[in-house]
Amino acid sequence: MAWVQMTRRMKIHDAKAYVAGKLGVDILDLTDEEVMRSVRLDYGIGTATSIAGGPKGIRAKMKIAELLEIPIRSVELFKSQI
Repeated sequence: MAWVQMTRRMKIHDAKAYVAGKLGVDILDLTDEEVMRSVRLDYGIGTATSIAGGPKGIRAKMKIAELLEIPIRSVELFKSQI
């Protein structure tokens, strides 16, 4: 939510609605560990505890930036260097 708040200059409620809409979940599901773990696995955006073969680090950040359509500085820097 913080990235969306900063990059799109949204208030927290609007940022939550934006992210929930992009992920296809209800706003309340954003705080549900079970729901979000499966959503993170489905979209390949990484999990808090790593899973073998799952996206980690910059790969997960790249998926998040793509999915939420937001710029993430470390992702942009990485892309400029490859």
